[in-house]
Amino acid sequence: MNNHEFRKYEDSNLKIDEDRVLTYSNIACPLDCTYCFSNEIIRGHENEEGIYLSEEQFDLLEQLPPEITTIMLGCDTEFLQDKRQALQVLERLSTTGKDISVITKLPASDEFISNLADINTTLKTNGNILTFSVSLACTDLKDKWEPRVPSVESRIDTLRRVSEAGIDAMLAIRPLLPDVSKSEFDEIIEKTKDYVFGYYSGPLYLKDLNEDTITAESLISLGCTVSEEAEEVQWMPEGNKFLKIETPELRAYLRNRVEQSGKILFEGAADGMNYLKRSQNAQY
Repeated sequence: MNNHEFRKYEDSNLKIDEDRVLTYSNIACPLDCTYCFSNEIIRGHENEEGIYLSEEQFDLLEQLPPEITTIMLGCDTEFLQDKRQALQVLERLSTTGKDISVITKLPASDEFISNLADINTTLKTNGNILTFSVSLACTDLKDKWEPRVPSVESRIDTLRRVSEAGIDAMLAIRPLLPDVSKSEFDEIIEKTKDYVFGYYSGPLYLKDLNEDTITAESLISLGCTVSEEAEEVQWMPEGNKFLKIETPELRAYLRNRVEQSGKILFEGAADGMNYLKRSQNAQY
């Protein structure tokens, strides 16, 4: 992709990152998680119409070059907050010849999952894959970090039913929250390992440190590493700078615990999708 084509996508709020394109809608997320960066991304650019993808974005996604293999939906909002529109977007993109990734914190009805399974069949027929990720970063600390998100149990139940419908599923333990206990990871993995082909996680990104999120003193005591100053995040639209917070010991524990369950901890959803694609190709 040349610079002119690249800029076309960037100007239309489609972020090209290696072999994937991330879609940004500028729609406020109703869940308002304490750690969420989405409101910072869309501030001053709010999409009042609530349309996930404009016709311009659809046109560009339908013209993606061969080297871009994956479309990642709803990167700055909760994609399933309007389930009818979400299905319409998925149906339209299912014939683009690209793999599709969806992530949610919301429960899904049996009817929605049935419709999703039909879209999954269309993609598989065309030689593509759909991955459905449920986000679950904590259990005991839910009231602190995810106070408005539906219960842990409802998310796990959605994951189970999606998996039973034959849709490839992952669990996103993301962001990796520094103050989550190891026992929370144990609980999450034990309750979800039968419904996923893998897990993924990633750093915590914050604009600043404060009492509502986590203090610098707490991060020191938890053995975290923090970028010295806010830095540009590669997979976000240009101009978004955040502090990157990592917890090496906790991540090492999570990786070991995931491997003990017989699964894989991926770097992100795209990494998991590439693994799945290679595994499926190896069967033929």
